[in-house]
Amino acid sequence: MTRGWFRTALVSTLLLALMHPSLSAQRVTRRVFVDAVDDVGDPVLNLTAGEFRITENGVRREVTRASLGTAPMRIVLLIDSSTSMAPMVNSFRAALNVFLDALPIEHEVTFITTGGQIRVRTPPTTDRTRLKKEAGLLASAGGANAFLDTLLEADKRFLKTASGQWPVFVIVTTDKGELNRESNLDNYNKFMNDFLARGGSAHGVILVGPQVGLVTDIVLNLVDNVGGTKASINTDSSLPERMKGIATRLADDHQQMLNRYEVEFTGDAKVLVPVVEVAVTRAGVELEMSPRRPF
Repeated sequence: MTRGWFRTALVSTLLLALMHPSLSAQRVTRRVFVDAVDDVGDPVLNLTAGEFRITENGVRREVTRASLGTAPMRIVLLIDSSTSMAPMVNSFRAALNVFLDALPIEHEVTFITTGGQIRVRTPPTTDRTRLKKEAGLLASAGGANAFLDTLLEADKRFLKTASGQWPVFVIVTTDKGELNRESNLDNYNKFMNDFLARGGSAHGVILVGPQVGLVTDIVLNLVDNVGGTKASINTDSSLPERMKGIATRLADDHQQMLNRYEVEFTGDAKVLVPVVEVAVTRAGVELEMSPRRPF
């Protein structure tokens, strides 16, 4: 027998940035993350999509998928290999090795560098030996830091195509103020909206000089939007420890999401600031909801 909605369903405001276009011009796929516990606080792990009830601005929406967050991450390791990083190459190599050692083995990593243009050093793999070998070969490719173009291309090729995995950027970049602040950011804004809608995560370390530019603006905007970790440093000595901290954070985040649900529903594209309510038909289940993971 179907029971009534649970009385303490949480209301959360999702911003325009959480819109995710689908094939229909009038419909979008939206996603929320839900923690479900019973009356003694134990996780409820066997809810089905049919038991979730979602409204968007008071209108009932179709729940298309609900699954626990057990899927592994796919991590794009986006590393600066421009002229600016040449004096710091040993710290970069050490930091990459520390990161790979601390990251749980189930998570895929794509190693990409940004010197001059995008270079894919390894495709998505869990093979730490292969990744560490490539990290040991890291050197400056010269030229400018093609950060923005590489970020967008990497997402298009390696994260958007991994629909069943948790998309993550881990960024280590320099910023000497080389990237023009007047660059066209329309493509970045489109990416940012879509990345948020996919529940993506990002963490970044920026090695800054006396003058900084658009690279810093973009990294900080990306990381702040998804609730990641960030650091702007002016020496490379602490880089290995900071990368170890990011790997530990990723492991902890994934552990938190194992008992939480990723719930997708069909929303109305014309609703620019949807207010979403989530409930379940099963009695005795308390919910907490977030538009991003982890929470």
